[in-house]
Amino acid sequence: MKPFQTLHALAAAACIACLLFAPATQAQVADVDDVDEASLQLLDDLHIPAKGQYKAPFHVKGKKILDVNGKVVSMHGVNWFGFETPDSIVHGLWARSYQDMVKQMKDLGFNAVRLPFCPKTLTASNISGGVRYDLNPDLQGKTPLQAMDRIIAEFANNGFYVLLDHHRPDCNAISQMPNIPGYTLDDWTRDLVFVTTRYKDVKNVIGIDLKNEPHSDWGTGAFWGTGKVENDWKLAAEKAGAAVHAANPKVLVFVEGVSDNAGSCQTPDGHWWGGNIEPVQCFPIDENKIPGNRLVLSPHIYGPDVADQAYFADSAGFPDNMPRIWENQMGRFMATYPVALGEFGGKFMGKDQVWQTHFVDWLKCKGTKNFFYWAWNPNSGDTGGILQDDWISVNTGKYENLKRLWDGSPVDHDICAVAAD
Repeated sequence: MKPFQTLHALAAAACIACLLFAPATQAQVADVDDVDEASLQLLDDLHIPAKGQYKAPFHVKGKKILDVNGKVVSMHGVNWFGFETPDSIVHGLWARSYQDMVKQMKDLGFNAVRLPFCPKTLTASNISGGVRYDLNPDLQGKTPLQAMDRIIAEFANNGFYVLLDHHRPDCNAISQMPNIPGYTLDDWTRDLVFVTTRYKDVKNVIGIDLKNEPHSDWGTGAFWGTGKVENDWKLAAEKAGAAVHAANPKVLVFVEGVSDNAGSCQTPDGHWWGGNIEPVQCFPIDENKIPGNRLVLSPHIYGPDVADQAYFADSAGFPDNMPRIWENQMGRFMATYPVALGEFGGKFMGKDQVWQTHFVDWLKCKGTKNFFYWAWNPNSGDTGGILQDDWISVNTGKYENLKRLWDGSPVDHDICAVAAD
């Protein structure tokens, strides 16, 4: 066959594969005879070799994430949200091109991104809004899934490491457990397997974050270690994580914590949604389901801008009290597990600025290598973003504080001493 004919045949095969591994509610049907330029672009977007400072596939050894050459991985990332909203596309494309966004992230020194998505991202026939197509012409006519292909490819081709995050089952609200009425645990698992399979040959898609912020409210919701499938996040994570691992044994599986665990196997200080990984000491993840060399714990933590906690009060000794709390909630696990923060952030004003500064100091003491800051977007109501409201200017206070995690700046040994007490 001539090269062009061979590409056509490969593209047709790719279209067939897309149908075979359709998500739980996939509605679109591709005409494999209609192999055009868009199909060839799809082929390119879904087959990208490892690029960047660290070479995929990654694996876990003890507390470290290592690349294929045994080099310790350091992912300093941001969250760029939008695919998980009714818009079905990353936000800000009404102001700039996605290529320009990726370039700015790279120029600032970021090398990783966490991309939230929802089931509608995988099945919707069109992007709902929020895109200037004169700035993003190659997204014109794309489905949300095809747009995600393009944007992931742009990141991968620029050497970024991509973490895909199943964020909201209804694309509107963060659920307690992965399932809600009309969307089952099996639906969730199939969608995770679908994205794992789809991006298996985009080598810089290094991980799947199984579910955003499992939590409980008023005694109901997600807990860790109950032994009951309807409310045990550990059991749900093991089931889905095993399916993800079977679909791609080389991908990392990111497991978040819960919130309050009904007093079981946790210290008493308040936890954040997805932030409580303490129960893993009593109820460890079954390595027959998620192998230890692919498991990453990924808690979320926030400061006073997001919600009040008793330990933020001056009378509680804030901020000098925080290192001991962080050590109890996360730090003690960093000696045996890779702990990659999936979210932290805030507006970086007043007490929150104090919190973020001390938190980065503490992370430097712990030698933290991997994190995803919330958020790149300025339109996160309770945190703002790295970008200002014009979607171009950088919040220099946040950025200068954050980049201390990778710029080799001195460690505050007073914070380290408190953390070690």
